[in-house]
Amino acid sequence: MNTIINRIFFGIVIVFAVQNANTQNLLDAYRYSFQNPSGTARYNGVSGAMNAIGADISLGSHNPAGIAAFWKSELAVSGDISLLNSESSLLEAGNTNSTSGYGNSLNNAGIVFTSYTPNKNWMSKSFAISFNKMADYTDEIYYQGKSLGSISERWAALGTGLYPDELDDFEAGPAYDAGVIFDNEGDAIYEYDYFRNEDKRLSRNQVIDQTGKWNELAITFGGNYNNKLLLGATIGIDFISFEIDKAYTESDLEDQNVPQFNELKYRELLTSSGIGVNAKLGALLKITESIRWSASLSSPTSLSMRENFRSLINYEWVNNDGSIGNGAWDTEENQFEYSFVNPWKVSTGFGYILGKNGFIDAEIDYVGYNFSKFKFSDGVASDIEYENFLNQEIDSRFENAINFRIGGEYVLSSFRLRAGYQILGSPIASYDDMSGFSLGLGYRGENWFLDLAYVNRGQMVTYQPYELLDAVVPTVDIDKRISNIGLTIGFKI
Repeated sequence: MNTIINRIFFGIVIVFAVQNANTQNLLDAYRYSFQNPSGTARYNGVSGAMNAIGADISLGSHNPAGIAAFWKSELAVSGDISLLNSESSLLEAGNTNSTSGYGNSLNNAGIVFTSYTPNKNWMSKSFAISFNKMADYTDEIYYQGKSLGSISERWAALGTGLYPDELDDFEAGPAYDAGVIFDNEGDAIYEYDYFRNEDKRLSRNQVIDQTGKWNELAITFGGNYNNKLLLGATIGIDFISFEIDKAYTESDLEDQNVPQFNELKYRELLTSSGIGVNAKLGALLKITESIRWSASLSSPTSLSMRENFRSLINYEWVNNDGSIGNGAWDTEENQFEYSFVNPWKVSTGFGYILGKNGFIDAEIDYVGYNFSKFKFSDGVASDIEYENFLNQEIDSRFENAINFRIGGEYVLSSFRLRAGYQILGSPIASYDDMSGFSLGLGYRGENWFLDLAYVNRGQMVTYQPYELLDAVVPTVDIDKRISNIGLTIGFKI
């Protein structure tokens, strides 16, 4: 009886809105809120610590006042190669699996048009159009081992209190159609082959393959007043694309500890795209010839998202007579449209100019992550309930965070040496802060320049393939490491 009561409790608490086929969750909110930006190789070489220095085309997406520091018009293009490495440990199994991969992308491209009038108070005015990468979603993860728990427990809990024709279209419904869960007594309480075998370990593995980018087109205006106060404003048009393929398997073929349970395969396919707009304001004050202070404000981005989602279930079991049974279900592709508003950000920092020998810059951001909100526009009562549920989850589980960057550049004649360090604060407990260092090298000619940067960032993530309250759920620790090698070529025009 206690087991049945617990399962009813699971069904009430977990995901009442999954019944209405919504697939958005807190990980979507994290994905479309957390940024790990890249720009020119100079910007990357100092870990992005340039807000109080200026004169880099990447700053249109960060502190637009930095665009006002240009004295000449400039054109630049940047690209990089990413090297990915993940070490995943299924905690109960005690083993570690490593995966690696690579990718390449356009980090930054842009042009700055500058009008220089030294005899006027507004000594220079600049207009810039730049393309900047705000986040990279490319990742590959694999884990395997033996541990307690089964995703069939979740699906049975999702179905509790619902008759078969009332089950959701993406998890419990397909699980029922594939024979993973069943209602022998017709009481809307679902049985499954792992039931009463919760002390048995299943072999399991999962492959997660994801790609995508978050890019911004920044249209920036800036002005330099008496070479003391620099002001700037940006209209940002953001483009998000994301794809993920998750293939999860549970098996008892080797040990045969669970009667009737053989193998369960569950695959999730998600493709999402979105476009949004934001505004940024920035200022850069030259307190003395050497000391500079910067401040900037980024508004939330209002994103219009479109998702295509599909799930497939294949299940194999042993019948009472020893024969093998099979069940499968394919939801086919379904499309959802919704809006998401991501966080605002305020930044400040100080820079110190080392004469003609370079600079040092340190700065922080405060990111209002719990401002993030979902908005479903169809007006259906159940969707409004789910929207409120998700937004309450964001309010309770997201925390505002601080980013920190420090970097510097040293001048050796026409060459530049750079280094930096950064911490990007995470809003949720299951994702640690992302941190890493950077190194850079540059050459400045009379009318052209060439920069090279290496960036190394890491993050620890606690991952669970599914959620279920008051039950054993497999837990995986993932140590992610991303290395980027970037190159910029630019021309003064």
